[in-house]
Amino acid sequence: MTPDQAELRRLFTSASLGHTAYRAWALQARHERRFNVARLFEALGAAKLARAESVFRQLGEATSTAHSVERALAGMEPEAIATGPITGTNPLARDMLLRAQTAIKENRDLRADEMGDIYVCSTCGMLREGQLVGACPNCGTVPEAHRSFRAIDAMGTLGPHALMSSLEHTEEGLRKLLDGVDEELLACRLKEGDPSIKELVGHLVDIDAVFRERAWLLLETDRPELPPAHPPKLDAAASYRSQPTEAILAAFHATRRQTLNLLRGLTSAAWHRPGHHELYGEVNLLHQGNWVVAHERSHLVDLAQLRHDLLVHQEECKAPPDLDEVVVTDMNEGE
Repeated sequence: MTPDQAELRRLFTSASLGHTAYRAWALQARHERRFNVARLFEALGAAKLARAESVFRQLGEATSTAHSVERALAGMEPEAIATGPITGTNPLARDMLLRAQTAIKENRDLRADEMGDIYVCSTCGMLREGQLVGACPNCGTVPEAHRSFRAIDAMGTLGPHALMSSLEHTEEGLRKLLDGVDEELLACRLKEGDPSIKELVGHLVDIDAVFRERAWLLLETDRPELPPAHPPKLDAAASYRSQPTEAILAAFHATRRQTLNLLRGLTSAAWHRPGHHELYGEVNLLHQGNWVVAHERSHLVDLAQLRHDLLVHQEECKAPPDLDEVVVTDMNEGE
């Protein structure tokens, strides 16, 4: 191995590890509802991934599909190489991370005025913040080939059709998860401090009402200021634990029907009506729709996992076996 090849392999290892670290941190930030911090981690991870892929090609490891299959079958075994720091390795990244650190110390997410839109060159991984003007100053890649991590897209980029489809099918997923499970198990907390299934479903009832209020403000008010406070947290749903399951599902059915009636038949212009949010700057109904859908899908996964874990760890409870079909499925982005 030549010195140049050794350096390329060091860069590849460093960038690959950095990408893995940033991706894991982004998932955790989303779990903690620090969506702008998650957006920062995702952008930094994308920059590392672009650099790793560029170096991988320079090493001659992506010449043809036939060669790739041969290399995959052979089992790539890179040598262990000391990489040095794998994150926070350029001034802009460190500056944005320091801003995030300040926000976290204050127990909050980054605000819209503290971090602009982020763009990552898909060729070399160069980061740029704010308005994207001109080609990449490092490698000349055109703006159209940059990946964007915009505040308005922080929740996702599903279009109206996909959003409505998800909102319409949430209740069906909830009923499948709860069907046949006895009341005692549904109210059971697997660990102290963790929510029960009933509390998770009740939390979705509360969140739907918050989303509908924001949707109404966006539709009926000219550029409204959306409430900056976080929506109700899980611990606010403790009262649902003592309620009958059917009553909780009926409450979800009622609130979701109202929400769907408000949204059904909206024009594209209506979905794009702007408002302002302290954390995310200018947002529209699509942004808020992506927020509630992402939130629901996350908790549907939590519900499926909790159901499974309860059945495994509490065998004395009479309950049906695991579901034969997947309740939460992936959705395509776009209209």
